[in-house]
Amino acid sequence: MTAETGADGVTPVLEGTVYEAFRESAARWPARPFLCVPSRTARAYGIEAGEITYADFERRVEALREGYAAAGYGHGHRAGLLLENRPEFFAHWFALNALGVSVVPINAEFRVGELAYLVENSDMVLAVSLPDHHDRLREAAQRAGHSLTVVSPDQSPVAGSAPEAPRSRDTPDIATECALLYTSGTTGRPKGCILPNEYFLFAGTWYRELGGYCALRPGEDRLLSPLPLVHMNAMAVSSMVMLLIGGTIVLADRFHPADWWATVRESRATVIHYLGVMPAMLLGAPAGESDRDHSVR
Repeated sequence: MTAETGADGVTPVLEGTVYEAFRESAARWPARPFLCVPSRTARAYGIEAGEITYADFERRVEALREGYAAAGYGHGHRAGLLLENRPEFFAHWFALNALGVSVVPINAEFRVGELAYLVENSDMVLAVSLPDHHDRLREAAQRAGHSLTVVSPDQSPVAGSAPEAPRSRDTPDIATECALLYTSGTTGRPKGCILPNEYFLFAGTWYRELGGYCALRPGEDRLLSPLPLVHMNAMAVSSMVMLLIGGTIVLADRFHPADWWATVRESRATVIHYLGVMPAMLLGAPAGESDRDHSVR
């Protein structure tokens, strides 16, 4: 990804894709941790706690990209991701983005009827999902009368199994659809928002350039957000800015007020994101001797 200042002196001119932006950061900060899985998150998901460097994560992404390419997935396809706030979400997102495949984040709390609507409306051809949700996804696809391949995050699709990519002759770029995110649907059916690579790159660039109280330190900051990756805040804002500055994304499965500060301390987070109700809950909790023992600015 490259970014220059536009004619107005303010708006950045962006190029490239999310995948290319990640690779640039991996080349610049290979030994820096890209992801951090604190012990609270590891226990919730039954995965290993620890950190993953940009270089190591790039190798994961490249292996997945090769597998998807061999299966025939490419520019113009859409793939659902039901992977919660796990490292696999980023690995599959970047690998698919490299090929021009748009991702459709799926809320793990969706019922079969909601999944059926999402599958049909998005026209996804692939769903990468945690095994516990495979049956519901297949039932949803059957209810929608839609052909859908469902695989686990550690499972490679069969070579040549994908339908022909609608835009196979076009090279993915800044205008290529990166993700299809759905509204909450509080007044009707959820509406799919088509978001190109530019949307994600701009969100991260805008945040990076804010300065002032929001000034960030390239190659140093560590951001903890308990917000879901199926929403644009965590997926497009906090994640993208850390990617662009070589920062560390601290993964949380959700907000746990009882041991929030313990996670903040363990993860060495320097920046946290929150929703309005979170500070009220933390301020209402009994004071502790170690409440101020953290690295958050």
